[in-house]
Amino acid sequence: MKRRSMPDMKESGVNVTPLIDIVMVLIIFFMLVAKIGVSRGEDSDIQLPAAILGKSLDSLSNTLTLNLHWNRHGDEPQLDALVDGAKRDIAVTRSRAGGQDRELARVLTAFHNQFQDKANVIIRADKDLPYRQLEPVLLACAEASIGNVSYETISASSVPDASAEQ
Repeated sequence: MKRRSMPDMKESGVNVTPLIDIVMVLIIFFMLVAKIGVSRGEDSDIQLPAAILGKSLDSLSNTLTLNLHWNRHGDEPQLDALVDGAKRDIAVTRSRAGGQDRELARVLTAFHNQFQDKANVIIRADKDLPYRQLEPVLLACAEASIGNVSYETISASSVPDASAEQ
């Protein structure tokens, strides 16, 4: 009796394994290089003040953005920031039994310890925010030894002229 065996199969088609490897390397490269969808944590509800002079920041790396809303019912502004990947409210100073709990000072000190002299803070504040509410935030930045503090504004040329309307 003669035994029949299966014929040898020859590989047909294209070997896509090297192509998949190259595509995966390209995907990882673009994920590391591109800053698509990166949020600084800025609040779009804040009406920024206008400025005639100003400069744009070259780099936003090592940057913490503080959003200050005018608190019309108190001396402390409503402040929020993107901390550890989550946007959260931060108390500038909060009275506590036995002393002051300064949450903003702790956040800024931890931020400075992480980035040392490369730490940058951008303050986005309402255009009508009184200085008495901005001052404790600036003092907390100084106490945390953050030397590069920027105040975000919009260009005065992009604001309609109020005198032209009258």
